[in-house]
Amino acid sequence: MARVVISGHGLAIEVPSGWEARIFRRADAAPVLHAASFPLHDHDGDFGAAATGRMRGDDRFLALVEYRPDGRLRAGHGLFAPASRPVPRAPDFSPRQLQVTRAGQLGWQRFFTVAGRPCCVYAVVQPARLSAGRLVTDLARVLDTLEIAPGTVTS
Repeated sequence: MARVVISGHGLAIEVPSGWEARIFRRADAAPVLHAASFPLHDHDGDFGAAATGRMRGDDRFLALVEYRPDGRLRAGHGLFAPASRPVPRAPDFSPRQLQVTRAGQLGWQRFFTVAGRPCCVYAVVQPARLSAGRLVTDLARVLDTLEIAPGTVTS
């Protein structure tokens, strides 16, 4: 199956054929990556509230949001202390982890620091015909291709 690599702002991800991905950066903000098994629109919030509102049965959505270190937020400390990319597991998905609660959706969110870059990964699945486990396995495969180059975000 053909795969597509999307890269920018020191991030890269490989998505399966039929998926979409985009990497963008708003003015004075750190990069954001969205990947989904359905079409993405150009304008959406960092955590994909509009995209997840368009999800249908068996869709998958993934957001990687990088944060800018400042006097209070430090890479590798506090919420961002975990030093490796998290791996999604189906039992960890819950409606309580959704940014916007929607019937039939399950969410997952983890904070971490890789290559000196504090990030949050957020994922949503909407099981219908396929099990949540299968959908999460698909997301885990995509997330496993994520590359984060060393460095920090500058203005």
